[in-house]
Amino acid sequence: MPIFGGSSDSEEERTMHQQTKLFNRQRSIHSIFGGGKVADILLWREPKIAATLVIGVSLLWFLLEVVEYNFITLVCHASMTSMLLFFIWSTASDFLNWERPIIPEVVLDESSFKELATSFHDRFNQILSKLLDLACGRDPPLFFLTTISLYILSVIGTCINFMNLLFIGFVSMQTLPVMYEMYEDDVDRVASMLMRKMRKLYRKVDSNVLSKIPRGTVKSKKYA
Repeated sequence: MPIFGGSSDSEEERTMHQQTKLFNRQRSIHSIFGGGKVADILLWREPKIAATLVIGVSLLWFLLEVVEYNFITLVCHASMTSMLLFFIWSTASDFLNWERPIIPEVVLDESSFKELATSFHDRFNQILSKLLDLACGRDPPLFFLTTISLYILSVIGTCINFMNLLFIGFVSMQTLPVMYEMYEDDVDRVASMLMRKMRKLYRKVDSNVLSKIPRGTVKSKKYA
């Protein structure tokens, strides 16, 4: 008897035109990311903040990786340059009747940090729960796909350093969700087609290889 008790080919054909959401999700992308300011930034609902983050992180990566700045040196030079600019601005404002620079007392309030931490905590719990379900064999095709993806990621990690990997991850986080939201129907259709093909391939392997592996009978214990 095959190990994987999936649906038959006829059932697969009947559901061929039924479009399902990626990972069988029921909520929108915005609500999955928390539905707050973090979700607005990731999905470019706040274009100025999102663009500032992308430009700032890209500039930091360029200085550290391309120019090969030391991080401590970069922080010190940036601090000295900022202090020098504020000093010149403050001094010139007394002679040229300019408005003196206003330095905000609070850059980010406490609620923003709490919202960001809560959002990442929820996403981490969801990912961990999904990985545990896959490890228990509840979705074998997706289990093999996840294993292959993690192996590819490990190979990529040996080819590039940690800083480049963080930069690629940040750029992906700022681009992939909004691109998926723009082309959601097309991505879901292609993903559903690939998952159906993987399930059919797994059933063939199950029926032709796995089901033919001899298994020993479990002997019941005899009690005196």
